[in-house]
Amino acid sequence: MSKIYDALRKAENEKSKRAGSTRIKPASRKTDTSRDSGLLKGIDENFRRALLMLRNTIESETKEHNTRTIVFTSAVGGEGKTTILSAFARVLAIGQGGKILLVDCSIRNPRLHRLFGVENDKGIIDYLDGREDFPNLIHHLGMTALDLITAGITEDVDISMPFFNSDRMSLFMREVSEAYEYVLIDTSAVLEAPETPIISSYSDGVIMIIHIGKTRREVIKRAMLMVEKLDGRFIGTVLNKKKYYIPEFIYRRV
Repeated sequence: MSKIYDALRKAENEKSKRAGSTRIKPASRKTDTSRDSGLLKGIDENFRRALLMLRNTIESETKEHNTRTIVFTSAVGGEGKTTILSAFARVLAIGQGGKILLVDCSIRNPRLHRLFGVENDKGIIDYLDGREDFPNLIHHLGMTALDLITAGITEDVDISMPFFNSDRMSLFMREVSEAYEYVLIDTSAVLEAPETPIISSYSDGVIMIIHIGKTRREVIKRAMLMVEKLDGRFIGTVLNKKKYYIPEFIYRRV
């Protein structure tokens, strides 16, 4: 029996040598099991699978881009977009070679700083207002590939000001595109924030979060139209709180 194992090992080694002479194996990032477990905390296997499918959709729709700048939004508030965005970022960070940046542009109700446990004393609003430079805003989230730029203090911000429709916003998008592989932007709901379609116009694609059974079809269509009028491009939707009236595994077979 040991001779069989030796022969199999020898054949495998020779195969590896032949493959190595014609193909360069890409460098892989060293995995950290404890870190990955922390990233996946609170994400069950079905949810993780759905998020990986979302990643595949995004990469398929933006395959020509070196940096993928993706906006997460919803038609109205309370559809779960910030929670889904943060979970997607954590799943994306596992095994990801490049850096990932989260940007909280939901200035009416910023939440990413609370979800990731960082200060919100300065953020994107301070950059757009000319008070801070890009490197001073970055929060490095532990040992992961994730960075975060928070919204900043927004209580006294005049939301009628064209912060996002500006040269500073264009400059910001150029800077982050040079530094990151993924830029994931959280925004306010489309029908509650006129700046969201503007932010979407800077992105490579928009993901719409839809709370099943809560938001009417007409409302979703109106929100999508507002984004598309300013050249935002929808590349996918996430159906949140979906109920299965037959066992879920049957849905995956039909």
